[in-house]
Amino acid sequence: MKEKMSIPPSKSQEFLSAQNEDRISGGASLLAQAWLDGSTIDEFPSDLAPRDLSEATAIQNAMAIEIGEDIVGWKIGGKPGGLMGRIFKSTSFENGSNLPLARYKRNIIECEVGFKLKHDLPPREKAYDREEVEASADLSLNIELVGSRRTNVIERTVAALAAGKPFPETDAEMFMLIADNGANLGLIEGPVIDDWKNDSLLDITVDLQIDGGESQPMVPKQNRTEPFDAFLWVVNDLSQCGIGLKAGHIITPGTVNVPLQLPEGSTAVAVFGDLGEIIVSLSRD
Repeated sequence: MKEKMSIPPSKSQEFLSAQNEDRISGGASLLAQAWLDGSTIDEFPSDLAPRDLSEATAIQNAMAIEIGEDIVGWKIGGKPGGLMGRIFKSTSFENGSNLPLARYKRNIIECEVGFKLKHDLPPREKAYDREEVEASADLSLNIELVGSRRTNVIERTVAALAAGKPFPETDAEMFMLIADNGANLGLIEGPVIDDWKNDSLLDITVDLQIDGGESQPMVPKQNRTEPFDAFLWVVNDLSQCGIGLKAGHIITPGTVNVPLQLPEGSTAVAVFGDLGEIIVSLSRD
């Protein structure tokens, strides 16, 4: 009887480990270079795409190391357990900023009721409770800029949302979004409110207008997660991974408005009830 050829278990594990390392380092390098160049990748190689959540997270972490820049916070994909991404310092802008077209042309804007840390929350074994996390932060109003290092992803997202369809539709696409820094493109920092703990954050309204046009629709309240629940989750999730939050970091927990694209040469004005407003423009050149 002919004996089957096989790789001994230890060698097999080494081979698979090397393959995984190549996938993670190669995918991260492509995404990091596109981030640094402000370019996009036409076709992301399938042999470098993450196959599961673990690989997607590892690629994002390796991408951040290659970028080598300080972060000013984290974005969350709308709920506890959702995708996360880092907000890098060079992509954080003051209220009223005019964004350069070359880097921010492919964008989606999301109005967010988030949080800004007043003091550090270092990683630890014990979970942080609600009272500790509440005391650690002010309310922070922001506009997140959503984007991708892959060509046509933003256009596909806008088209899906306009048609009332979810995006992403597949696990494979979700893993790519996570690997690609959670699809974060930047942040516009808005007003900060210190007296917020007795407010119903889900009841905060946002009147978003582009170039003085009609008000853009909000995501229905029943379809949104309480922002603080997402904040509490990310504090503890990062802590269990050995990652702490620092004073000044901003957490954006998810959009209040139906996401839309800011066209070149246009200005968005978002009025958050009586709490304040955020203005951002996209230049023509």
